[in-house]
Amino acid sequence: MSVETHKELDDFFRSMRQAYNSRDLKLYRSHFWTNERFVNLDPSGRIDAGWGAYEEILDQEFRYMEKVTLELRDLRMTSFDAAAIAQGEWRVVQIDPDGREVEQSGRASFTLVRMRDDWKIVQQHFSADSEGE
Repeated sequence: MSVETHKELDDFFRSMRQAYNSRDLKLYRSHFWTNERFVNLDPSGRIDAGWGAYEEILDQEFRYMEKVTLELRDLRMTSFDAAAIAQGEWRVVQIDPDGREVEQSGRASFTLVRMRDDWKIVQQHFSADSEGE
């Protein structure tokens, strides 16, 4: 992967995390392919088929939670011309309006495609750490 492409993808994921952490659904959405063929697999086993299904979950989460924080660590990225994959570790901390904190973490993978001049996530998968890790 070229240094330029690596920097583009690194900047892309930084921007995505910042949008999530600021609960800016419009900006967060701009990182994704907002098509009915988009697929999100979350750690609970839920499959959101289509951007609309995933956006509904995000909208509820962003509205209900007092604070959300997404971290991505040790992302390994590989590009293939107009496509790329990334895998790494994730951690989310959510604080509800009563101050209760819920933390989840695990592994994540992303499939991206260059559409026009921008990268878009077309599929993502989050799996939770095994109990006891």
